[in-house]
Amino acid sequence: MQTYASRVANVLKEDYQWQQPEPIPPLPPQRLRLQTIPDLNEGLIDVLDLAKCDLLPLIASRNSSLGKLARPSQRLVYEIQFFNLISSCLPLIEKAPSVEAELKERIYNIYNIKKRNLPVIFWNALYTGQEIEASMAVNQSPLPLLQTDHSAALSALNSLSFITTSTLQNNIDFDTSSLSQIEQYYEDIYHAPLGAPLLKSLLLLEVTMNNVSQLINTRLERRPMCFSSMQNPQANILKNVFIEYYARQIQPYMAYVHRTGEQWFSIHSKTLALLPIPHEIAPYAQQAFITNSKTSIWERYINARDRHTQAWQRVLKQCNLMPSQPN
Repeated sequence: MQTYASRVANVLKEDYQWQQPEPIPPLPPQRLRLQTIPDLNEGLIDVLDLAKCDLLPLIASRNSSLGKLARPSQRLVYEIQFFNLISSCLPLIEKAPSVEAELKERIYNIYNIKKRNLPVIFWNALYTGQEIEASMAVNQSPLPLLQTDHSAALSALNSLSFITTSTLQNNIDFDTSSLSQIEQYYEDIYHAPLGAPLLKSLLLLEVTMNNVSQLINTRLERRPMCFSSMQNPQANILKNVFIEYYARQIQPYMAYVHRTGEQWFSIHSKTLALLPIPHEIAPYAQQAFITNSKTSIWERYINARDRHTQAWQRVLKQCNLMPSQPN
């Protein structure tokens, strides 16, 4: 990318110094990301009453010695299963004349508390663990020039997003059998870190596109490249630089980064729209996970790409060198 920008500068006879991309923002510490979830403790008699909702085996498993040491992913599975069971139980107890009004009210209260806590539970499960820390570690390199398959990590993120949206939006078609794969989803994200490499690539592309568009526009403001749409040797050399260095070398990498980033930001934006983002880390989330903010790294890359496209169209049209076929 440095070579591409310097070649453009040489042809245009513009002063040029490579501007390093800014570093990606570090993931805020876990103490700022982790949100408190109010405990829901029921006495023995109250718990036995929940047998009417088939919740006793699940509660017993959660309260066992192994259950108390369960990984965050398994705690998430427990909360989803509990919520699904008590949700399906509500219409049954409503129609059952043998269930006392006091018990109905208690079960409804438990349901409401669980429902209120679920978005925070999902936030903690997805954005406070080792997986997101591995993905966003700043000591990683940009995505490699040789295109790598990130389908496993993206598929895992998409599956977790689907579980999140299905649970929080009460999707009756949600197949809970997918919960058995949740450990694999977490492993795929942990073992194939994607977040930081992607953000570094986007910032690298942003600074490259901005450098080149500024070079072209500065040159055209100082003096036109061509007059009366007449081509000249300098303009032909510039087009060759465009083809050789941008179209053949950078554009394929840019397309690869774009496809990956489009999926990454789409998944996180859809998921975070349903979750409470702690106030302290909202600025980070707007940069690293969300598209509809002025500070979004994705939006900054898109704007730089568009400026770069417009600059090249401007100079190629001026010299009557625009491609005859759409590409």
